[in-house]
Amino acid sequence: MSVRPAALLGVFAVTVLALVTGVTTTSGSTQAAYTAALSDRSTASTVSDYARTSLPFRDSFAGGQGAWRTWNGTWTTQTVNGYGTFTETSGSSDGPKAVTGDPGWTDYTMQADVQVNSGTDAGVLVRVTQPAAGTNAFSGYSISLGLTDNTLSISRTGNGTTTPLARSTIAGTLRAGQYYHVVVQAAGCGITAWSSTVGANDWTKVSASESSADCLPKGAVGLRGNGSAAGFRFVTVTAGALSASVASDPYNSTLTTGRFEDGAPARVYGGTWAIDQPEERIRSVAYSGQDGDKQVLNRVWGDMTLTGDVRLMRKPTSATDAGFNVRVNDPSTGPDSLRAFYVGINATGMVIGQHTAPGYTGSYASFGRTVQAEEWWHLTVEAVGCRITATASPATGGTPVTASVDFGNCSTTTGAVGIREQGLEAQWRNIAVTPR
Repeated sequence: MSVRPAALLGVFAVTVLALVTGVTTTSGSTQAAYTAALSDRSTASTVSDYARTSLPFRDSFAGGQGAWRTWNGTWTTQTVNGYGTFTETSGSSDGPKAVTGDPGWTDYTMQADVQVNSGTDAGVLVRVTQPAAGTNAFSGYSISLGLTDNTLSISRTGNGTTTPLARSTIAGTLRAGQYYHVVVQAAGCGITAWSSTVGANDWTKVSASESSADCLPKGAVGLRGNGSAAGFRFVTVTAGALSASVASDPYNSTLTTGRFEDGAPARVYGGTWAIDQPEERIRSVAYSGQDGDKQVLNRVWGDMTLTGDVRLMRKPTSATDAGFNVRVNDPSTGPDSLRAFYVGINATGMVIGQHTAPGYTGSYASFGRTVQAEEWWHLTVEAVGCRITATASPATGGTPVTASVDFGNCSTTTGAVGIREQGLEAQWRNIAVTPR
């Protein structure tokens, strides 16, 4: 049996950030709210005066519109199966967009599920500055799904003019109302984007490289419909990105298909499992005592970022937890029968540890409150070298806690990813992995 420590160890620092919550429906422009972020920040008197957020950023929209500022269109949030959607329903031609983040962000990875419900195209924005009401009233890069020409495209907008940069044809036919997972990496003067039908991992890739004269080096993120009604969900932004020449395809969980796989089914080590396809979640329905039941996918990653949601299905204790493994090697049945790093949620906080087959060493970061049974938590796990940085926050919004552990001269520099519970039933959803 492996018992997690019940006190915060001095091996890492914890940073606490605040999230902004707000109204659920907006129609028309809220331009003034964002202008303060673009001008001298000392003029902003409260956090709610601007849309600045810290990385990693995640919004499920289950708690409402939050820190997003909108221009044109009619925007509404709705919660279905415990997660939210952010929808622009007008489909107007005046460039409806929603923007959040920090105009000082440079290199980062943005992900979102995008649904084009009518019209021509919709997608996400990166490196956004100077947003205002109007079709081309912003500076930034647009990554769009073209419903009429079946493409994934990148364009640059500035000074009221949009310049197409790159375009790839998507195999098959884009369908109105279908969610597509879009991933964008902004690295230096290069923009790389992928799209896939949610759960299929049938990636289409497109990339563009700008000259230093044309490059937009920094900016916030956004969502945009271009003469199209569109829906968005599961938006994440994480630090770091790779150039197109070295970036491998990302991973988007296959749970919407009723399977948990990445080309081949995940390997199962203990426990009893089920997949709820409409809710897009996988759950352990019975656990094997304290045996650390787990499933491990097959693809090997080096430096990477994993994002996903987890919830504990009954009241946890300091010795029960559930979460994600990264850099998995040599897995077998048993609580610590693998070499890997682990990030999980327990009764009052987050554990970060290393399985060394059969040993385990770990640290703990307190949430300052009790984790409730059946409460969804969002985790971001960044594995760079031998440092594991993890951020946890309630999926419906709340105060995130970030902790980082440097494991020194580690031997597990590559490996697979997986899910794991110890001592209780748990559920997972919205799992995605991107290269770093």
